[in-house]
Amino acid sequence: MILYHNFGFIEYFNYGWLGVDLFFVLSGFLITDILLTTVNTPRYFRNFYARRVLRIFPLYYLVLVLFIFVFPLFPRFILYSPYYPQNQGWFWLYFQNWLFIVKPAGNISALFHFWSLAVEEQFYLVWPLLVFLLKKPGYIFITSLSLLVLVVTFRIEVWNFRSHFNTYEWILLFTRFDGILIGAMLASLMKSNPGGLAKRFTSFLVLLTIGNLVYYLFKRNMEPDFPVWSIGGYTSFCFLFAIITYEAVSGKNRVVSFVLRNPVLRMAGRYSYGLYVIHMPVKIFLQDKLGFLRRIIPETDLFLTQLSSAILISATAFLLSIVSYHLFEKQFLK
Repeated sequence: MILYHNFGFIEYFNYGWLGVDLFFVLSGFLITDILLTTVNTPRYFRNFYARRVLRIFPLYYLVLVLFIFVFPLFPRFILYSPYYPQNQGWFWLYFQNWLFIVKPAGNISALFHFWSLAVEEQFYLVWPLLVFLLKKPGYIFITSLSLLVLVVTFRIEVWNFRSHFNTYEWILLFTRFDGILIGAMLASLMKSNPGGLAKRFTSFLVLLTIGNLVYYLFKRNMEPDFPVWSIGGYTSFCFLFAIITYEAVSGKNRVVSFVLRNPVLRMAGRYSYGLYVIHMPVKIFLQDKLGFLRRIIPETDLFLTQLSSAILISATAFLLSIVSYHLFEKQFLK
C-alpha cells in the first residue's frame, strides 16, 4: 500500500494496493492457525480478544483522538476535517467502511485506508465463535470455501444492481473478506492434512489455472463493462498469496523462504501495522512541506521531484512507525 499511495506515479507500482489482499491472507492464516491451536484451551475467547485489543486498538484510537479532538482545535491545520468529528461514532465502532458507502468522504483521504481495518475487525468479531463451534479443521475449510463462493456471488449481484459498485465491491465487508477466508482455508488444510496438501499442491495449481481460464471464457459472454478484475481478480490474487504463504511456511521453496524470512522484511513486519495506520496522514502533512524540492530539482525533471518526495515521505512514515512501536504500542504488549 505504501508503494501504491506514495509511488503511484510509477506504473509498476499501480498494483501496490494488492498489499491489502496479501495482508488479509496472512491475517486469515495466522489468526485461524492460532484459533485452531487454542480452541480447546481455557479462556479461549478472553485470551484471543485481549491479545488483539492490546495490539490493534491503542494506536488506532490514538489516531482517532488526534483527528476527532486535537486537530479541530487548529482549524487551519492541513489534517483537520469536520468529517471525522461529525461521523466519529462510525470510527469508534469500527464501521467506517460502511460510513464511506452511505456518506462518501470525497477528497478527504487521511483515514480512508481505515476501511480495511474495519473489515478485519468485523470479521474477527464472529470468526472465533465459528471456530469454537466447528472446532475441526475440515469443517473450517468447508465453511470458509462456502463463504468464499458467497463473497464472489455477492460481488456479481452488487454489480447487477450497478448502485455504487466501485465502492461496494472495494470496501464492503461482504465483498472483501475473501483474502481472510483463503488464509483460513490454508491454515485449516495445514492443520488437518499437511502432508496431503504438499502432495496435491501441483493439482491445486492446475485447478487454479483452469478456474481462471473458465472465468475468462465466462466473462467473454458478459457485457463489455463487466468488471473482470473486481469480480474475480481479488480472489485469484489471494490464492496466489496463499501459495506464497504456504511455500514460506513449509520451507520447501528456498527462494521464497529466503526472501520472506529475510531479517529486513521481518523487521519491516514488526512495524508494518503502525506504518499502515500513519502513512496517509504523514503523506498529506508532508506534501505541501516539500515544495523546496521544486526549487532544487529542475522543473523539467518532474519524475525526480516526485521520486524524491515519495522517498522522503515513506522514510518519515517508517521512522515514525518505529518510534510509535517502541514508545507507545509496545507498552501494551508487556
